[in-house]
Amino acid sequence: MKKDLMSTKNLVLFFILTLAWTWICGFIPVVLGLTGTGVGTFIFYFGGGAPSVVALFIVFLTYPKNLRKDYFRRCFSLRRAGWKWPLITIAVFTVTSAIAIAVGVGLLKYQMPTMDYIKAIKSNPLNIFLVLLLSLISGPLNEEFGWRGYALDRLLVKCGFLKGSLILGFVWAIWHLPWYFTPGQAQYALLKDSPVDALMFIPSVMMLSVFVSFVYVKTDRSILAGALVHMFSNLIGSQLLSSYTTEISALIRYTNMVFFLGVILYVTFSRRFKKETAEVLGSIGS
Repeated sequence: MKKDLMSTKNLVLFFILTLAWTWICGFIPVVLGLTGTGVGTFIFYFGGGAPSVVALFIVFLTYPKNLRKDYFRRCFSLRRAGWKWPLITIAVFTVTSAIAIAVGVGLLKYQMPTMDYIKAIKSNPLNIFLVLLLSLISGPLNEEFGWRGYALDRLLVKCGFLKGSLILGFVWAIWHLPWYFTPGQAQYALLKDSPVDALMFIPSVMMLSVFVSFVYVKTDRSILAGALVHMFSNLIGSQLLSSYTTEISALIRYTNMVFFLGVILYVTFSRRFKKETAEVLGSIGS
């Protein structure tokens, strides 16, 4: 398995197939003028599941039985993910979002988010299950079997923690390219209102990728824990606040980037974390 991880062949194949599938499905509605229609929406979202579907095909075709078992255990084991890092993740994104809203609304006089999802939960607490389901589907479920489940180990082994995490983050960011041309998507609104903020989406995702990888290492390669970071980032930083202005959206992203920069500095200089990473990577394939 170590030799396979060091090979880039299957990893490159995963990235090519994933990007091609998503971009083709994402741009068909734009080129054919189908955006906003039922058919166009179906085609667009059909491409959104590419990272997970492509990864699962490769896993089933190339992994021996024991590694497939380990893969799915890391995808679904609550014990492995634990409670500590999911709770820390919730706290982090709650604090950064609160700071951004306080600065944006209180100092910069941006419009307050309407927080429709929070109001829906307040009116009927059972709605929280629907909100969590939507949050799980719109990101973690259709992406994380691939990004963290398949690609991350290979990049960490081949490129090291920081470089590997940033490379994955870059691919993850540009994977969203069709979103910039599809009305109703956050990236479309960013590009329309501020090309600079739209461009900054790429480094923000790259830095988020480092934090996801950090939690992944801290939880002994729990794919579920990494997926929960992705989920809570979307849920707390955007979905619960909907609707909101692009100014608030960008400010939350920049506030998160400040936190992520702290994580990057820590993983760069911490001998303890480097030792933890080496121990975790040493267990890959065993």
